[in-house]
Amino acid sequence: MKKLKENLTVLLWAIRLAYRISPKVFLFWILFGSLLAFLPSASLACNRRTVAVLSEYLATGQGAFGEAVIPLLALGFFLILTGLSRRINGQFLYVQMYDNYYFGMQEYLADCIQKADIKTLMDKEFYEDYRYCLYRTGGLTDLMSHGCITVMKSVTAVSLIGVAFSVSLPVGITAGVCFLLAVLLNSRLSSHFVLDTLKCSKLRSKSEYYSMEAKNPGAAKEMRIYHTQTKLLQKWKEAYGEVLRYHTDFDMGRSRLSVFVAAFIYLAILGMSVFAVWQVAEGKLRADVFLMLYLLGESLSDVNKTFSEALFETLRGLDALKLQHRFLTRVPLGDERTLDHRAISETISLRREASDVVFEARDLHFSYDGKTEVLHGLDFYIKKGETIALVGANGSGKSTLVKLLIDLYRPDRGELLLYGKPYVEYPQGSINHEIGMFFQNFYLFHLTLRENVGFGNLKHLKDDAKIQKALKLGGCGSLLQKCPDGLEQLLKKDVKKTGLNVSGGEQQRIAVSRTHMSEKKILIFDEPAAALDPIAELEQFENIREKIKGRTSILISHRIGFARMADRIFLMDQGRLKEVGTHEELLKKDGIYADFFRQQAQWYQEE
Repeated sequence: MKKLKENLTVLLWAIRLAYRISPKVFLFWILFGSLLAFLPSASLACNRRTVAVLSEYLATGQGAFGEAVIPLLALGFFLILTGLSRRINGQFLYVQMYDNYYFGMQEYLADCIQKADIKTLMDKEFYEDYRYCLYRTGGLTDLMSHGCITVMKSVTAVSLIGVAFSVSLPVGITAGVCFLLAVLLNSRLSSHFVLDTLKCSKLRSKSEYYSMEAKNPGAAKEMRIYHTQTKLLQKWKEAYGEVLRYHTDFDMGRSRLSVFVAAFIYLAILGMSVFAVWQVAEGKLRADVFLMLYLLGESLSDVNKTFSEALFETLRGLDALKLQHRFLTRVPLGDERTLDHRAISETISLRREASDVVFEARDLHFSYDGKTEVLHGLDFYIKKGETIALVGANGSGKSTLVKLLIDLYRPDRGELLLYGKPYVEYPQGSINHEIGMFFQNFYLFHLTLRENVGFGNLKHLKDDAKIQKALKLGGCGSLLQKCPDGLEQLLKKDVKKTGLNVSGGEQQRIAVSRTHMSEKKILIFDEPAAALDPIAELEQFENIREKIKGRTSILISHRIGFARMADRIFLMDQGRLKEVGTHEELLKKDGIYADFFRQQAQWYQEE
């Protein structure tokens, strides 16, 4: 009962969602499908009338042959429509509904996930379900396309059974019981054999990991040097073997279901045919009725075959939607309001004018899993127009702190303030809209150089001069010279072979150039020169310093040669803010920063 209740809840949710995504497609196929559902029973009625008139004319010579013409033409018309309607199966409807429901579901899930806190999504409790939600966005299309066929064939079967009752009570009862048992068998066996896509996706992820490793240039190089190809291939075979076995069991189960139900239907039809022959021999059944019953059995067989396949895919779609519905009802979603960024920016501008302190942290604590703290009791402030160098070894907590500053995560304890106002008092998503950001894990799009840079400030996407200036500040002047199509040069070859592949350092410079497009008052650069050599890194930071004059900025790197450019230096170590001061002050202190600086000094000495 609990499972049935959940299925009904999810089904109603999916139907409402499908109607909201595309009411025209929803209503059209409901109405059109309903009309098509009655074609087989209409064909039977015309068939019976035609055969009855012809039989009486041939047997007795009475009546007019012309009386059969209209039923015969009607029969031909209905047979043509019935033949065409058989082309409308689940796969046909899936293609028709794909653009609306597949992409509509993707958009709906993306909107919902945007409202969820990132920390929650990355939590082990939600992460697998989160990945599955995005993986099976075709669940709604499965349900609506094959569900429509399931309903159509159910209506067809009921109308055919009604015709059977009009002829003979025993035949009607037999046809009704036959179809009812077929539905129960289909439902029971389909539920048993439906592919558990969540489990399968976990198995596939493992096999895909090993297959992708072989295609990764860096991994391929390691494999050749250390001769690990055989070991990796064995790992892939083991992982893929599990996927293959799972799919084989699924396909075999589906085939057994089809054969078993078809055999049951054919036995029932055989029984009906034997009964009809016996009735004819006894003189209790006319030839027209016998022929109609024979065609009735054939129609029920065809209906059941399509019904069985459609129900299977419908339940599969429902299974996917159940996990998506369960995830969306479990994960906490934020405010659904559309933010008025202009009004929020005006409010922040007023606070900016009234406060000299941009960021302030009070006893800040944070953990990703709610157990192991990665930031411990941070206290600091950053003034307006100040440039801060945030330095420390890898894993010291620099990037985590930045994620809190741009409001991707909220602290577990303590308080963060922007212009004297606690973060919790700002609408979710409003703070990071006010900050220009370069991420350590940036992404280049399979688009033109113009677009990859211009995305940093969309209103200047067509401004060649501004984009070229950003490229120069990002250190991409020489890159532009080797682009045959200039700013319109497509990057990467994944989409088109005419694209340009660029090195890791060039990719980083393009991403930095994108940040240079920003006109925001706060800029954060997280490891903007990690792919560059130390001397090139200093040049990159010189360009950044030129750009950030008069703005509040945070520059982050695990290499600290650039730190002397900053007004103050924050040194982090093991999640704690260990040292704060200028370059000269921290050298005099002779602590962790001074030790780091001495160790790295030789990197910045040019020959």
